[in-house]
Amino acid sequence: MQRFSNRLIDLRKERGLTQEDLAKVIQKKRSTVSGYEAEGKEPDLETVCLLAEYFGVSSDYLLGISNYRTHTETVFFNDNVNFKKHFEALPPDLRPVVSQTFDSFYLLLSRDMQLSRPERLLLYRKLFSTVQSLRAEVRKRIEASGGQVSDAAALSELMSLQSELKNNVSAVLDELMQADMEVAFDVKKGIGELSNKSAM
Repeated sequence: MQRFSNRLIDLRKERGLTQEDLAKVIQKKRSTVSGYEAEGKEPDLETVCLLAEYFGVSSDYLLGISNYRTHTETVFFNDNVNFKKHFEALPPDLRPVVSQTFDSFYLLLSRDMQLSRPERLLLYRKLFSTVQSLRAEVRKRIEASGGQVSDAAALSELMSLQSELKNNVSAVLDELMQADMEVAFDVKKGIGELSNKSAM
């Protein structure tokens, strides 16, 4: 449990929390948190889940089983084999579609990574998680109906979800365009300042 103790200490300090602060979060005594960190005291499963959720990490990371903070990181680094297998199983005419989609997204993401634009990177995450979560909900409703949405209430609910998806995606795209404008004005301002200095 030494790894758990070290991870807990690191995560607590990252948040700037005292043992007392963390004890309040998990509704335990400060001495219990101290025991987790220094005396090898083992938390119960409910506490592990609560701590993992609070710090935004997987329970495997918290317990020292994995070095990836989230399952998403694990998928990102380890799912290359599965992705390659599915990609190669595609009909040849669909492979360029997938490649070009990845290329487009990679170029967008790569540029904003190089320029260290956190606001843009957060908006990309928001856009794709919005699409993924709402489409997953739509798919779940369709599968629950056996693929035949004939009930008027179910159809109305499905249309409502699709409308929500369109509205949410549109809102995030508006935020991205706003971020573009802010970058453009900052660049223009920077060029203007350089011109003024040159004139002096």
